[in-house]
Amino acid sequence: MDEPASTVNITFQSPTRASRPSASSFHNRNLEGVPESTARQMAQDFTTYQREPSRISEKKLYTYQSADQNGALKDECLVALDFKEIVTLEVTSPSNVAV
Repeated sequence: MDEPASTVNITFQSPTRASRPSASSFHNRNLEGVPESTARQMAQDFTTYQREPSRISEKKLYTYQSADQNGALKDECLVALDFKEIVTLEVTSPSNVAV
């Protein structure tokens, strides 16, 4: 794999349901081994949705082949993002990871 892998850190809020109104809760998810171009596209789409929701679909599906830390290809991954539920989406590249 020629492309460096990134980690996508997502914080999202559970949707409120009419049948069970409760305090909103936040959840975190880290997607590791995401190709840098896919990670940047996710971040760009999220930013676009935040600024101009009419320019991009609220829900998007991303497909990529993940890689381990040595760059060896692993399984194909499908990630469905609902930008309406996402609070933050950050991309961490190996070059800017704090040691």
